[in-house]
Amino acid sequence: GLRSAAFPGAAAAPVGGARWRGRRRLLLVMALWFAFQGLFPLRHLLYPGNVSWTEEGHAFAWHMKLRGKSGTASFRLHDPDRGETWLVDPAAELLPWQLRKMCGRPDMILEYAHHLAEVARAEGHPRVQVHAHALASLNGRPLQPLIDPQVDLARVRWSLWRPAPWILPLDGAGGAARSAPGAAAQEPAARALSEDAPR
Repeated sequence: GLRSAAFPGAAAAPVGGARWRGRRRLLLVMALWFAFQGLFPLRHLLYPGNVSWTEEGHAFAWHMKLRGKSGTASFRLHDPDRGETWLVDPAAELLPWQLRKMCGRPDMILEYAHHLAEVARAEGHPRVQVHAHALASLNGRPLQPLIDPQVDLARVRWSLWRPAPWILPLDGAGGAARSAPGAAAQEPAARALSEDAPR
């Protein structure tokens, strides 16, 4: 109106202030985004042990293609109500490339254990226990236990922030593979499945 025509700067000040506030918000969002992109891949520093072995903090980190893993895995299920125990070979259900990936990755072993628990509960075993006998080799080391076989994985939940005590630590390079309590006998290294093998 008349006020805007007589004083052109009067209307421009609020518009300019709003534009600056919008830019500040955009700069804040961009700063937070870049901070996340820079810090999130470094979260593996918060975990104890060798993250190439435990896989904790490995995803989205700058660790890709820095390790080769192979392994074997089988599962023992137990129904405490019926006193029944049976073994499950994942090779009977998984595709070869799925089995290769799972054998060296604790998060996938846990996910498959949960799958087995769900199947067993649907078949009438409401309190089924699932134990994994998993051996793995990191970068050519001898096979050694990856998962504590005494832990009931059906009751375990994966956490992005807390270390998993059911993942056994990696022995030093060249040392004899440590046997976990109740672990199954180790299989020959030639039978280990490498996750880097072609599909």
